Formats: sequence, structure tokens, C-alpha cells
Amino acid sequence: MHNKRLYMDWQRMQLLHKNSGLIDIEAFGDPPERYILTYSCKGLIWLPGNPAPSISHQHRFELYLNTDYPRLPPVFRCLTSIFHPNILPPERNGGVCIGSWTPAETLDSLCIRLGEMIQYRNYSLTDILDLKAAKWASAHRDSFPLDTREFWKHRKEADDEIIIL
Repeated sequence: MHNKRLYMDWQRMQLLHKNSGLIDIEAFGDPPERYILTYSCKGLIWLPGNPAPSISHQHRFELYLNTDYPRLPPVFRCLTSIFHPNILPPERNGGVCIGSWTPAETLDSLCIRLGEMIQYRNYSLTDILDLKAAKWASAHRDSFPLDTREFWKHRKEADDEIIIL
């Protein structure tokens, strides 16, 4: 069951990579149990000495599927600096609080949800990992989302087959 789900997820991740100009996906293993995701979208970082966060256009994450996946959720770790209520930068362990998850949610869907978190289209002020970012986000809600581009686009193939993700 575990390997079958890993292969299904890998197929969907390949489609996501093919149909999204905003996520680059590197996979490790056969079937992959580890991914490196590079998001090319607007998110926030707080540069030392600056009075406010700045826009960053590239964000990298590691995604690990443990041996109990899909019974247990995937583990994300942020690899680049970020300023977000639900994501810690690498110097603070890179933890990511993805919120509610069920085994029925596909891996590509979860990766899109993470991208929407980076864009501040989807974030939580109740499941907080970074209190400073949560306070700032709460005071600047009118600034969000930072980026409205979609991660997954429906695409009509030449043979008229519709890929719906």
C-alpha cells in the first residue's frame, strides 16, 4: 500500500512540475520518499536591520515521506529564509505547520497549499510557529495576498485530454 501511494503521488508531482511554472520539483528515491521543492512566488523575509519584511521571490523546502505515510502526514522543512506565522526559517529548525491534513489529500495538493501559504493566500493566525510574524501579519492583513498566481493550471492537451488536478 505504501509503495503504491508513493508511485501515485510521484505521478501527480510530475504533472504538477510539468503544469506549473511556479514550482520546481526534485525527487529522490524510487519511488520518491524525499523531494526538494523550489517555489518561485512572492513571500516574505525579514532582513537584519530592516524595519519591515521584504519580498522574496524564491523559497525552498524539503519534503519527507516517512514510513508511516500516508497514515501520518508528510514532513516539510523550510530551507531558505522566510517570515511567516506558520513556517520557521532554517536557523529556527525550518518547521512548517501545514494545518489539518488527512490521508485522502494528495501530495501535489498539499504542495500547492504550501505555496499558497508562502503567498499569504492561505495562512493561520491560530496554528502559530512564529509569534513575531503572526503579530505582523495580523496588523497587515490588507497587504495580502502577496501573489495571486496559481500554482496549478488546468491544461488542455493536444489530444483533447483534459488534465484535472
